[in-house]
Amino acid sequence: MPKYDCEVKDSKGDIIKTTLEAPNLQELANRLSDKGYYLVKAKEVKASAGFGFGGSVSKKDMMVFTVQLSTLVGAAIPLVEAVGILADQTQNMYFKGILNSIGRDLQSGQSFSVSIRKHPTIFDKIYCNMCEAGEAGGMLDQVLQRLAAFAEADAEIRGKIKGALTMPVIQLVLAVLGVIFLLVKIFPNFSSLFKKMKVELPKITEVMMFASDMLLENSLMVAAGAAGVAAAFYFGLKTQVGKVIMAHITLKGPVIGPLTQKIAVSRFSRTFCSLLGAGVPILQALQITASVMGNPLMEDMIANMAIGVQQGNTLASTLVKVNIFPPMVKKMIEVGENTGNLDVMLTKAADFYDREVKEALDGLTSAITPLLTVAMGIIIGAIALSVFMPLFKMTQSMK
Repeated sequence: MPKYDCEVKDSKGDIIKTTLEAPNLQELANRLSDKGYYLVKAKEVKASAGFGFGGSVSKKDMMVFTVQLSTLVGAAIPLVEAVGILADQTQNMYFKGILNSIGRDLQSGQSFSVSIRKHPTIFDKIYCNMCEAGEAGGMLDQVLQRLAAFAEADAEIRGKIKGALTMPVIQLVLAVLGVIFLLVKIFPNFSSLFKKMKVELPKITEVMMFASDMLLENSLMVAAGAAGVAAAFYFGLKTQVGKVIMAHITLKGPVIGPLTQKIAVSRFSRTFCSLLGAGVPILQALQITASVMGNPLMEDMIANMAIGVQQGNTLASTLVKVNIFPPMVKKMIEVGENTGNLDVMLTKAADFYDREVKEALDGLTSAITPLLTVAMGIIIGAIALSVFMPLFKMTQSMK
């Protein structure tokens, strides 16, 4: 029987970490719920699959696989044959080995959801639970279509975010390299002249001379310091405190806050409606959605929503104190619950906020590019000013 490393919340709101056994994640959640507990997180403890080291499957590979599998299953091709066809077609040898293993499991009589759960690094909670619900309801082909649509929408948003950040990052790197080049190659030629001058140097020139000397004479120390700061920042973000601080900054900070909230609402709506549409129970759907948000604040908010639903409240009523969700989304969820079309209303909300995210990213890119250009101009202007001001003073003294 599978074992799960769990985080469980009791009626007082305290978190308890433990390891429990259960046939599946749904049964585990049900057992805890019967005892008055709420399952916050659960990670299955599994042995290594034995496919060697260094293997990986990209999100694009998974999207293509899901689209193709949904097409084959929708065309009434048996699932075991469809998996075999896709195993033969893939160019990723690591993925081929996993698909062949899934094919053998299917031939031995195991269900698709059970076989893919053996590979949690490839098939995430959303994928596994939706497939399990689809098999139980006899609509695996429809669930695969939902997963394919979900993967395509998620890939589009990720691509948009990546595209929006690419140019500003390139500009920032070029700006830093340009400043280093000026301080290391150009400014020292004037610096030696300034040191021989008997005029008082402006503060800006003294700062630039100090920076230039540091880069030339203590380059290893500067590099080590920069690497240390970067490492401290990186590992700091890995800690729970660092994650919470970054979550506050990204959700509530200026400029980036509204954009992050739109992305979070879009991701919640898309994930939650996909799970509900596949037949996953609402409590389990909330638990899975919370676990994939990637933001501790959002995870806590959704976990509290699940506790409210578990206590018999409507989903809409649990959103009253959640300020991340706009009034429009809260109203759409309320209408969806009252009419029995919650997944449909969430799909509309996800589509709307996907468009909002795209427009916001376009606006952010348009705003960042000129700001970086202005910042680069100011820095270069400061370096030029630090050169010309002493020269101007020297000319004046000669007169």
